[in-house]
Amino acid sequence: MGKKFIFLFLFLACQVSFAQPKKFDAKYVDSITARLPLLPDDTAKVNNLATLAAMHLFVNPALTIQYAKQGSAIARKIDYYQGMITCLGQSAFSFAISGEWAKATNDVNEAIPLCEKYNPVALVYMCNIMVIIQSTRLDFEQALYWGQKAKQQPAFLASEEFTKWPTYMQLCYVYDALNRTDSARYFAGIILNNIKKFGHLSPELTGDSYTALGNVALRQKEYNQALQYYQLATNNTIGLANVYRELRQPDSVIHYAELALATGQVQKNPGQVQEASKILAATYKETDPSKANKYLEIYIHSRDSLFSSDKLKQLELVKLTEQKNRFEFEKRESSSRNLAIFIALSAILLIVIVISLLLWRNNRFKQKANSRLEDAYADLKATQQQLIQSEKMASLGEVTAGIAHEIQNPLNFVNNFSEVNSELITEMKDELAKGNLDEVRKIAADIDENEKKIMFHGKRADGIVKSMLEHSRLGSGQKEPTDINVLADEYLRLAYHGLRAKDKSFNALLETDFDKAIGKINLIPQDIGRVVLNLVTNAFYAVNERKKQQGEGFEPVVSVSTSRISDHIEIKVKDNGMGIPQKVLDKIFQPFFTTKPTGHGTGLGLSLSYDIVKAHSGELKVETKTDEGTTFTIVLPLN
Repeated sequence: MGKKFIFLFLFLACQVSFAQPKKFDAKYVDSITARLPLLPDDTAKVNNLATLAAMHLFVNPALTIQYAKQGSAIARKIDYYQGMITCLGQSAFSFAISGEWAKATNDVNEAIPLCEKYNPVALVYMCNIMVIIQSTRLDFEQALYWGQKAKQQPAFLASEEFTKWPTYMQLCYVYDALNRTDSARYFAGIILNNIKKFGHLSPELTGDSYTALGNVALRQKEYNQALQYYQLATNNTIGLANVYRELRQPDSVIHYAELALATGQVQKNPGQVQEASKILAATYKETDPSKANKYLEIYIHSRDSLFSSDKLKQLELVKLTEQKNRFEFEKRESSSRNLAIFIALSAILLIVIVISLLLWRNNRFKQKANSRLEDAYADLKATQQQLIQSEKMASLGEVTAGIAHEIQNPLNFVNNFSEVNSELITEMKDELAKGNLDEVRKIAADIDENEKKIMFHGKRADGIVKSMLEHSRLGSGQKEPTDINVLADEYLRLAYHGLRAKDKSFNALLETDFDKAIGKINLIPQDIGRVVLNLVTNAFYAVNERKKQQGEGFEPVVSVSTSRISDHIEIKVKDNGMGIPQKVLDKIFQPFFTTKPTGHGTGLGLSLSYDIVKAHSGELKVETKTDEGTTFTIVLPLN
């Protein structure tokens, strides 16, 4: 997908002149290579090594890594931090396009603290290197995370529009790979504007920008437009092969795919080799099976090389190192929560003991004892209310990550369209000064349309925040007309995103079946929402535990459905986990009973859910089968 253009603009953003890719100069290479052993270990030698590394980037990545590592070793010895940043960036990039993700990540991890202290501008570059690493791994969600992190850096925000162009291009590429059409088109629009304004300043950057635009057009099946963009792009033979494949023109597909394969093999780029050989194998499948098998073998060998178990293990070790501090912090927080729960339970137990002693001691003084008992009972009720609120806030903590995920999307739209309006207003002022009223009217119409989108997504964010506040407050206890379908769907998604925020490896199939005939019913929304959240969270826990036991052959599924039956409605939460053992089935609604390990549950969730449903004159039922799953049913009257 055109990794070369990504690197070209990254060094532009880094603003390190001697680190930029340079045209291969054989005379210079021979001259400096012969003199290098005689040069002292100083900044000039580091700069020469960086220049050699840059010249070999797309000729021999292995030599780039060799020169960059020599340069970073010398820079480290003489405390030349800018040289270390440059060389680490070069080796990280070369490792990334060669499929050595763990080594690339290690170099970035070493460079980031230096960037934070000595060169904040280079932080944008390091974040973009992580985008390349995650993109070659096909983990585009993580690539998007690092792309957005680059966009949030203070150095990026303070830079001019021209220097922002490369990162916008990278975000366009990632959003397209994720098939997020609106966002990809938004950044494609920015890229086109930059080509018009700044294209003459950087022909290479302009050419590479057309690759991102071609990707968006191809995704939208705008084939003629895609061909135009790829033909204007810098040597994007893969893009042309993909377009002609969609147009069913095999001769052109084979021509451009073979060019891409040859380039990828010369540059030792396993990602390009893999993509080109896959296209050729598919194209020859019907006409020449022997050639199809040849290219299929190249594809399999390249993929096995890129995604070998050793590389994946190395990457996991790097991830574990990165997460160590975060884990220790969360571990301390978990210990604090467990201690708080223990103290609360001990306090309740102490109150019960005190009440019992008072009853035994003051039996002979019945009137006085009754008075004291009433006071103690009031204290117990207050403690119970505090415990319920604590459990409620704990559930709020579980969904906070989900709420953050949900609210980020509309806020991104608000920010993006606001930026566009700012640029449009500037253009409108220019057109007003020229007296071009027709163009002013068009720009004003665009601004009006963007403002409507800002209002729409702003209201979305407002709704999510209000929902969170509804969940966290004590509540008046008053019933109100509520759309049970919307409520159930909202808490299903928030529970899922909350779990995903804790465990990125977790995935589950979400199924919904809502009866639109239900309409709105009177209930306390924050209370019933808490019940749904608890049941859905338990369902995700159950399927996740089964996934850990059975591995890749098992697909977790959680479904939520609603239905209207005569004078009541039913909300069902179903999972395909291991089921609930019959020996504990009768205890699940008892306070403080839990089958989860210590620190993973208080045993109050189902007990409080049962009480909430009963307070609504309803019923909470459970059906379970071992190794098949569990279904909880909330039954609520319509009146």
